[in-house]
Amino acid sequence: MAQTKPRITLGSPPNPRNRALIDGLIQIEGFELEHNGSYSPGEFHYRFVQGEYDVAEMSTATFLRTKEKGQRFVALPVFFQRGPRQRNIFYCEGRLKHPGELKGKKIGCFRYGATAVSWARGFLLDEYDLKTTDMDWFVSGREVYIGTELPVKVERLEAPPPFGEEKAQLAELVSKEILAAALVPGDSGYLGLFGGGSVPAQMAVYPGVKPLFEDTEEIIGYVKRTGIYPIIHLMTMKEETAERYPDLPAKLIEAFREAGKLADRYFTADEIAGYRKEREVLGEDPYAYVLGETEKRSMRALNRYQIEQGLLKTELPLESLFVREAFI
Repeated sequence: MAQTKPRITLGSPPNPRNRALIDGLIQIEGFELEHNGSYSPGEFHYRFVQGEYDVAEMSTATFLRTKEKGQRFVALPVFFQRGPRQRNIFYCEGRLKHPGELKGKKIGCFRYGATAVSWARGFLLDEYDLKTTDMDWFVSGREVYIGTELPVKVERLEAPPPFGEEKAQLAELVSKEILAAALVPGDSGYLGLFGGGSVPAQMAVYPGVKPLFEDTEEIIGYVKRTGIYPIIHLMTMKEETAERYPDLPAKLIEAFREAGKLADRYFTADEIAGYRKEREVLGEDPYAYVLGETEKRSMRALNRYQIEQGLLKTELPLESLFVREAFI
């Protein structure tokens, strides 16, 4: 009688970079994979923190906060979503002459603790000396694993919209001058570098709403000068699962890498060309699933930003965050 393979549950939206694994073209040696892809990214993060799934795609900022609070999760060096967050900062055309004018204003975001928001605030801090405490904050959506002792005033919608539907309220409030700007989930990868994508059009449904930063050369220059290439989502797993199956982390990393090599089967021709251009501009592949110097620098930057924003208290050693196999 054949021995039943252990079943590993995966919570992650279908993505060209993981589709070959989901579709069964790539196997995890010695394990069966049970995939759930029916929720928005934010809800997957929420459900994983609540104890669902052995392995899940997770907000990088949320992951750091769970680790500081002692939750037993550990990351794989697998990064589906990356890219600069400047184009995620929206304002109403003609209302600001310089980003420094955001000081003292009310800024909106879909979640105070969201990774995209933490990265955008960190950019404003480093490049324009705009501290998080220099502004008041409005939140349209539901938080995922966030503390209550924040260093800033945060106004919230009493009944937040469902996960994935938070942008519309922010765009309307920016257009009406109730908010000076809004930090939203946006287009990642080459779209974050070069522009395009769906988010500017979604926000522009309300008059005058557009990205505050649109100069492609400036954005590329920022990435090259700082050596930071934001990590938005990463793959995480329960430490309990890693302990139960000590060979699983290495096999998962290998399976995700092999699935990534087949991603072009699922990308459009324009996407293939865009990601090729992204690699050429960066001089490396940000989706190689390695914990290289860029990744280490980026993780430390996000840690620093969250401390400034009142979301973390300590600097977390990288060795405490990633599986041992990430450093091999």
